[in-house]
This record gives sequence, structure tokens and C-alpha cells, in this order.
Amino acid sequence: MNDPEQIIAKYIEAVGGKSKTDKIKNSTMVMEAEFQGMSIVIKAIADSENSRMVQETTVAGNLASKTIYKDGKGIVLAGGQQQELPSEMAEALKAQTYAFPESRYKEFGYTLALDGTETIQGEEAHKLSITTSAGNVTTEYYSVATGLKLMTKSDAAGEIRYSEYKDYDGMKFPSLITIKSPMLPVELQTKLVSLTFNQQLSEADFD
Repeated sequence: MNDPEQIIAKYIEAVGGKSKTDKIKNSTMVMEAEFQGMSIVIKAIADSENSRMVQETTVAGNLASKTIYKDGKGIVLAGGQQQELPSEMAEALKAQTYAFPESRYKEFGYTLALDGTETIQGEEAHKLSITTSAGNVTTEYYSVATGLKLMTKSDAAGEIRYSEYKDYDGMKFPSLITIKSPMLPVELQTKLVSLTFNQQLSEADFD
């Protein structure tokens, strides 16, 4: 398999199939982690139908940060401050309006290149380089055997590992996501608490 699009197609098939991913209008995901004895909860809503997303992080019950993308603009709220993101950073959030954005990489104007294979978490994986129109590069690793995504690497986000795939509403999704970031002093293990699709969303969710 030496075509990046075939690797993406195999991944989409492995998580549930294109006919299912195409029917997903929105997704709501809740993840939990523990950091230095404090509970961290991350809630993310992806609403591709209305091209918007929101991600909210609470630490020990207090809102730490909130990222919103809607109307083509990205806003970050943190420490009581609100900041509008530069257009190329806002553009990067557009992919997060989809629960499974991988099949739309070409639509986003991304360039895909296959860069051989590597062993990730004991599995042989296809190494895929993804370049956005702004020139930002992300490397994604997909299992040769199962087709599932094992890891994502980028300068901005660091290293994100995906494991323990489980079934949620008929779709496969990693129940354990490990984040190793230059922004974090230690690895953060986040557990997926819930993932639901095609829920009734309100405008208030994106304020």
C-alpha cells in the first residue's frame, strides 16, 4: 500500500466505514485526566454541519481554557482573557469541526505524502506527512495490520498516542489518548469517558 489516500480509506473503513462517517453531523466527547493530583476534564464538540467546534478544559472544576471556532474565526479564552487567533491558526481548527476529518484532508487543501514505515507501540505503521496550506506539517502513523491511527506528531501539539480502541455508537475510537507535549512537564493520559454523535446542539454550547 503506497498511496496515502488508500491508507486514509483503510482507516475510515477500520473505524466504521465511510457511509457511517458521512452521516455524522456532530460529535460530543468528554475526556478525563489527572495531573499532579488534580482532575482535568476536556469536553469537545465538533459540529461539521454548522462548521463550528468548541473545546473546554476544566482543572479541579474551574474553567482553564476554552477554544471556539465558528463563523470562520478562532477564539481562545484563558485566564480571563479573550484572544482571537490569527487566520492560519483558525484555519487549522476547521478540521476539528469533524469527528473524523481524515477523509476530508484533500478538501481542506492538505498535501499528503507517504514516508515509509516505523514501529509504533510495537506495531508496524505507515508514516504519513500532512502539510496544510499554511505550511504546517503533521505526521500521522497508521497501523499496517489494522488500519487504525496509532500516533500523531507535530511541533505545535507534540506527540499524541491513540490506543485501546473501543466501540462508541457503532464507531471505533481510542479510549486512551496519551499526550506528550512541550507545554506539559509530564505525559498526560486522557481517558475517553463518553462519545456521542448527532446530538441536539444549542447556540449556547458555542458561546
